[in-house]
Amino acid sequence: MVLVMALLLGLLGLLAGASGAVAAPYASAPGDPTLTLPEAADFVLGRGGTTYLIEADGDPVPAVGVDRLPAGLRLVVHGDGSASIEGTPTGPAGSTAVAVTAQNGEGSTTEALVVTVQQGPAFLHRGPLTFVAGAFASLPIRAAGFPAPGIALEGDLPAGLSFTDNGDGSATIAGTPEEGPAESPVTLTAVNVVSDVALTTTVRVVVRPDVTGGPVTVARPTGPRRAP
Repeated sequence: MVLVMALLLGLLGLLAGASGAVAAPYASAPGDPTLTLPEAADFVLGRGGTTYLIEADGDPVPAVGVDRLPAGLRLVVHGDGSASIEGTPTGPAGSTAVAVTAQNGEGSTTEALVVTVQQGPAFLHRGPLTFVAGAFASLPIRAAGFPAPGIALEGDLPAGLSFTDNGDGSATIAGTPEEGPAESPVTLTAVNVVSDVALTTTVRVVVRPDVTGGPVTVARPTGPRRAP
């Protein structure tokens, strides 16, 4: 649990820079309506119940509009200069900078709001990871999710192997196993700001038939050959 929390805290600190969407400024003139927006609007893929309030001030009361909301989200206009972004996002996950506009007879104001659809992590590979004794190999471990999850490993790897979290939703087990056969059960954990998920798998070291470097003999069937 300590390892999971450490990864989560690190991801929270990096989320703003990793979203990939930047809210660009818009120009407005004196006397135009003013907008009050949330700092960001974060939703979770397939999960409803989240609402973000947008407020506009002006005389007469401004109308609020927004463009290019992610699929499954909608703008609910309250008629009093305010509106809400709500709904259940259907994907894909990611960040989008949308334009929010307040308009009345005096003019209009537009500001940018970053809307993010987050997705919990899920491992893309579930089978055992197999290495050959005495041979270098680098095997990837990948997990889906947005923002990209961090990956941690608990357990003892066979001698000669090491684990690296690449920081982009992937990790690597690499090295030259010293001896085999061997099997090591390990637990992989992927975590982002939405949730965490654990996977128990096995790291195997097998011995090649020609591990000593001698020739490999392949048995061939005997008997009469069939005509093609």
